[in-house]
Amino acid sequence: MPYSRLAIATLLLALAACNPFPGEPDAHGPGWIQRPVDSLVQKMGTPDQRVRLPPPSLSTVLLYTGGAQPGFAICEHDYYIRGETVIGYRERGTDPKCNRTAGRTVE
Repeated sequence: MPYSRLAIATLLLALAACNPFPGEPDAHGPGWIQRPVDSLVQKMGTPDQRVRLPPPSLSTVLLYTGGAQPGFAICEHDYYIRGETVIGYRERGTDPKCNRTAGRTVE
């Protein structure tokens, strides 16, 4: 019996160290994928633009441009939404570090 208690205690410590249930991301990025769009908007504010993709797509794109016009931002953050869930993320702009893509960004 003592061996099984030790194994369980080790497993619990390992799970606590891994943090299998992390909180919401603090910044723009692919960490928002598979999270509710309401929590994204609550944390990041109202998007600068909301674009409905043409049929047959059922998705909407939320654009965060930092106040610039789409396509002219230093780093534009695009979140692809299906239903009430973020399904994809893409960033683009003139900043060389602004080039991440994750999830479903093309329908």
